Amino acid sequence: MGREFSIIKMQLIDNFLSAAVDEMMQAVVRTSLSPITREVFDFQCGFCRADGEILLEGEGTYIHSLIYQNLIENWLRENPGETHPGDVMITNDPYSGAAHLPDVYIFRPIFSEGKLFAWAVGGGHQRDVGGMTPGSCPTNATEIHQEGLRLPPMKLYNQGTPNKTLFTILKAASRTPEIVLADISAYVGACTVAEKRFLELVDEHGASTLDRYLAELLDYTERLARAEITTMPDGKYYFEDKLDDDGVNLKNEVTIRLTITVDGDELVYDFDGTDPQVASSMNNPLGSTRSAVVTAVRSMMGGDVPRNGGAWRPVTLNVPVGSLLNPQFPAPVASRGGTAQRLSDVLLGCQCQIRPARMLACSSGVDTLLNIAGTDVNGDRFILTECCWGGWGGRNTCDGIEFITPPSHNNSNTPIEISEQMYPAILYNCHEFVADTEGAGKFRGAVALRREWIYQGVKDGILQLRVDRRTSGPYGILGGESGTPLIATINPNKEEMIDIGKTTITIHPGDILRIQVAGAGGWGLACDRDPSAVRKDIINQFVTAKRAKEVYGVVLGQDGHSVDDTKTAVLREKLKNKSRL
Repeated sequence: MGREFSIIKMQLIDNFLSAAVDEMMQAVVRTSLSPITREVFDFQCGFCRADGEILLEGEGTYIHSLIYQNLIENWLRENPGETHPGDVMITNDPYSGAAHLPDVYIFRPIFSEGKLFAWAVGGGHQRDVGGMTPGSCPTNATEIHQEGLRLPPMKLYNQGTPNKTLFTILKAASRTPEIVLADISAYVGACTVAEKRFLELVDEHGASTLDRYLAELLDYTERLARAEITTMPDGKYYFEDKLDDDGVNLKNEVTIRLTITVDGDELVYDFDGTDPQVASSMNNPLGSTRSAVVTAVRSMMGGDVPRNGGAWRPVTLNVPVGSLLNPQFPAPVASRGGTAQRLSDVLLGCQCQIRPARMLACSSGVDTLLNIAGTDVNGDRFILTECCWGGWGGRNTCDGIEFITPPSHNNSNTPIEISEQMYPAILYNCHEFVADTEGAGKFRGAVALRREWIYQGVKDGILQLRVDRRTSGPYGILGGESGTPLIATINPNKEEMIDIGKTTITIHPGDILRIQVAGAGGWGLACDRDPSAVRKDIINQFVTAKRAKEVYGVVLGQDGHSVDDTKTAVLREKLKNKSRL
């Protein structure tokens, strides 16, 4: 660098930023009123350089990765000379770099000696921002104007003075204004904390020295990322997968196609051939597409590669304009989460060909998002927003994990006790694993989870549901089998039972919603699975003895508990010979 430099000091600065971001995350959790923020952690915080490049992102929801970089770049380009100390910017506009309207992002400039030095950023999913359905995530919107309040990047605070008009608009647009305003204030507060901590770094090291070290940190990350890429075999790799439907036309399967090129120390992600944007809310805007790709790229690299923009520098992204993954205004995008998850499945499926030891078979996905709106016995209106997580696919060293968010996310589950306390009109009737639903393999995928909700509102309510994987289960890899498809029903096992998919329908007091998420895919051949692991699955009621025999070739002894090694060896040889035919 031509001047005195300490790698230890650089690491200490990075560690300080990491601790500051953790403090931001905790500030949001402590002050939020929404379970999707406080319990699920569907938000992200971090720091960016003055030009917008990511300095550090927290361990929040990975699907928000890289969003802020584009938002800040766009703000600086479109608003030259309009950034001042005390400003706080806000946006949820997918066509300005955001994800979808319920995801509201806050970014606050940090000045030192009158010069823009960095940005504090924070934001995530909001309970409701208006639109045609409670929760603001319709699957059947035909234009973004139906999905809720759209905020192009603007100032929520102008040099410390709140934009009262904008606060009034936010309050008027939402069905849950108190919760939304509280959560936005939580992000503003977190960014205020971040500014204070960052200026402590400036005071300790000096602005010029700190800037030099931050630049070197990004360059260092880039070098690590490029070194990782050079260990990947050069070539072109292809994968594709489909959404069941577009949310309006049930016969319209929508395909995502990806070619990854590894060339020396560079990666190219090319989505040429992906289907055009659809006339529904399943479109995934470019900002969300970038987030999914950068998260996938990081999964191929070692854990010592820092979470900053340097890791993104060796990556070129090609997403055709007007496609499902880069729609043109005014295409609706509210349910992009389902498409983003299928995109993640495509990314990991393609990357498995490059680095199979670091990838896993297809997860159950986070395609299932439900919003139940109604009125409880107290006469209060409510909106329950809940993601129905499944589990991971098998990996080269172990089975998939049950009841966990997919690799593209980093969320938690809302405890049932919390939900029932907040929403007395919703009763959780069932929460159980379902046997024989896993994708079989040497390392099996997670078994499906079945959940039931009973609506006990005093009047009819509204259910908005986004699901997928109903027609085909999550794929297995390297000979592993697919998991079972998702099943969603109203009033199961009753005369009035109906199967449902992506929909918005009226529900009545006493109605039961049942969702059985998809089973996750398997890794490797089922007949190569350790018989003792199969025995354990039988004991845990993940797999029946019948399936163990027919699929895994494992035969139990006469006691019904131990493995008959001789009969198992004979049966497995028969199954392997049959598979060769």
